[in-house]
Amino acid sequence: MSAPPAESARPATAPSPTLDIRGACFAYGRRTVLTDLDLTVARGTVVGLLGPNGSGKSTLIRGVCRVHRPKAGTFRLGGTDLHRLAPRELARIAAYVPQGSPGPFALTVTEAVMLGRTPHTRLRPSREDIRNVREAMELLDLTALADRHVDELSGGQAQRVVIARALAQQPRVLLLDEPTSALDLRHQVETLHLVHTLATERALHVLMAIHDLNLAARFCHQVALLHSGRVLTTGAPADVYRADLLERVYGLPVEVSRHDGVPEVRPRLPETRRAGS
Repeated sequence: MSAPPAESARPATAPSPTLDIRGACFAYGRRTVLTDLDLTVARGTVVGLLGPNGSGKSTLIRGVCRVHRPKAGTFRLGGTDLHRLAPRELARIAAYVPQGSPGPFALTVTEAVMLGRTPHTRLRPSREDIRNVREAMELLDLTALADRHVDELSGGQAQRVVIARALAQQPRVLLLDEPTSALDLRHQVETLHLVHTLATERALHVLMAIHDLNLAARFCHQVALLHSGRVLTTGAPADVYRADLLERVYGLPVEVSRHDGVPEVRPRLPETRRAGS
């Protein structure tokens, strides 16, 4: 058996591109929301944005895909400046799932998911377009609803349509703003498990705003804790979930325990007296 090649003999490989946000500043009128924010999302990872309401999670998600324009900052994927791309070019790279389900409209589920292929199609859908749409619908458990109109669906079903549309887009960057807020517990877990799996298997850069700390601990590779308009700390949930940090950010006493190495957060609530005691 021949010896393995020496380290110096191995061919050089280019580093994997990262999604790099540098010096991001956002404001609504005179109210500054985020200031000089830096964040990196590695290829194949899910980064969860954590923080209370008003901390800038949704603003940052919308800012990456230029739905909300920053006052300052750069947003790059490898050597590509995302904010210098034409809208169609940006849509081939980044897909955005907004918070909440879409308003009523008369498209069928299949037609709505097909909208995700718009950046790639010309005059009519190709076989590849149709295949990608079917795959996305299967992944989000929507096949049985294919011919239903979106305005006939529940909020949770409509939200799954929006996520399927984003997956049909075949993005390199997936931006999710509270993607499970309208979903029942089963579909919350299934959707986040799917996002985690696709990030790894398809080498996606996933940036997700999420409120549920315990679901984030299970399904995010990394988390970023937002506080006072900046990233207070980033890292694996097991490292970031410290009671002192979470209490500082959320203003609520908490307990952090570990189950199979995964942190679990519970609020420390004041004791309540039982009736008749």
